[in-house]
Amino acid sequence: MKLLVVGILVAALAVLLTVATLIGYQSDRSSIPDFAGTGIAARIDTFGALPKSIAIQNEQTGATTLTQVAADGTFAARLSPGRYRISMQGDSRTVTIAVPSGDCVDVILDYRIPGLVLRIPG
Repeated sequence: MKLLVVGILVAALAVLLTVATLIGYQSDRSSIPDFAGTGIAARIDTFGALPKSIAIQNEQTGATTLTQVAADGTFAARLSPGRYRISMQGDSRTVTIAVPSGDCVDVILDYRIPGLVLRIPG
């Protein structure tokens, strides 16, 4: 009987955590700037202070551009189609994003998880 109660409580906790995570990412996604054309529109979630800018490097040409991050953690960069590596100041982790032709990629970059960056497509 005790095991059944513990099992039900664990299942309920898992469902509640999943729902809270999905609601949080849905609210983050609603704050991502949107624009017509090709590029990246994103929100950065991190503990502590947000970076003032992020570096976006074109993997093919090696050209790097700095893009300003807004006070709410969002940024938008108009980019030509291709593969880009995004890095945040003071963090060694990078994220590679492929920008398709004719579309803007919406992502949430979650730097709160140590060791990896969780990328949630919009």
